[in-house]
Amino acid sequence: MNLSIISWIIYDIGNTLFNAGVTGLFFPLWIITKLNGTDATVGYTLSISLLATLIISPVIGAVSDQAKARKIFLGTFTILCGISTTLIGNSIIIFSLLSYGFAVTTLHIGDIFYNSMLKDVSNNKNIGLIGGIGAGVGYIGAIIAILIGLFIIEDQGYTSGFIIMGILIIIFGFPVLIYLKEKPYKKQNRYIKISENILKRSAIQLQHTLKDIKEFPGLGKFLIARFWYSWAMYTASTFTSLYILETIGLSERQIQYLIFTGIVTAIPSALIWGKLVDKYKPKKILSIVLTLWILNLVISISAGIIEMSDNIWWFISGFTGILISGVWSCDRPFMHQLISDEFIGEYFGLHGFSGRLGSILGTASWGFIVTTINLGQPIALSSLGLCILLSLTFILTIKTNNNNGEKKKWKN
Repeated sequence: MNLSIISWIIYDIGNTLFNAGVTGLFFPLWIITKLNGTDATVGYTLSISLLATLIISPVIGAVSDQAKARKIFLGTFTILCGISTTLIGNSIIIFSLLSYGFAVTTLHIGDIFYNSMLKDVSNNKNIGLIGGIGAGVGYIGAIIAILIGLFIIEDQGYTSGFIIMGILIIIFGFPVLIYLKEKPYKKQNRYIKISENILKRSAIQLQHTLKDIKEFPGLGKFLIARFWYSWAMYTASTFTSLYILETIGLSERQIQYLIFTGIVTAIPSALIWGKLVDKYKPKKILSIVLTLWILNLVISISAGIIEMSDNIWWFISGFTGILISGVWSCDRPFMHQLISDEFIGEYFGLHGFSGRLGSILGTASWGFIVTTINLGQPIALSSLGLCILLSLTFILTIKTNNNNGEKKKWKN
């Protein structure tokens, strides 16, 4: 394993630190317990931030294919995310929400470049394994978040915790800038014949991306499926801590221990899922994982509406860690299987678009169901099961082959 691969994997530690530590744990708890916010405050803030990403991501994806060095863009957005994260712990709620929103937007824009660079550090034989290792090692970021919570936030408060997490996000992003070597894609520069201006080339490329999506069989269905499982998974990841706090009645410290349990199971599971993806291909593995997700949600909902021992949450947390790593171990390899290398950036822009759209509607729907129409958290969690079922339906109808198709030539 060379330094290029290692640097790509290390980046995921900072990414997971934000997603698991900031979005999935400390930001919701900060808003609810310290700034007197509600589920809607968290949900609507996240939805607006993701909406900004949604609007920008297809254009950014096209720019990614026209740029000579994707990692420069990745580094820039990572630094902006880290700086914004350090400012979240402001006691003025509007400033805290704005800082968090900007951090979310920059993180997810950076993800477009990061995901498209998987091909730079892998090949068709090990793409699942490398992606799985990235997902598994990335959970070190979640462990770091838990340790920050137990040893920093409990003693010094949330403000210090957010500052440390922001600095670490930047630190984990630096190896990519130094060590990752990008592979040249000969065909991607055909747009240079049209214009030397990168923005004009990107606009033309985006236009053809939307027009020619049908040239990649199964891609449209996968993006729709991704919309639905992103809706469910992102929403669940964001509000699980509040569900356990408010509906189940466990303490903040108990929540951190439960999340740690999920992390412990996720790390080795990601490596196993990655090998299974390489052997059996993403469609089969993702179908199994989504089926198990439905079972997991049924157990979680039941624990919130009927009397069960709190010990059931040790099982739920461990099982959730296994399933989260399963989805993300399949996600990027499935996308790479459906598209040709030439258009990685622009179609990963749409990949990000579908995920962000699902995340926007999911987080907004949680706030709407729980707070606006006051149906409660178990009903909100039940809606996520329907989303997973819809996603599974689309996945099962996708026809795949082992070779990426070649996009047909287009006329100027």
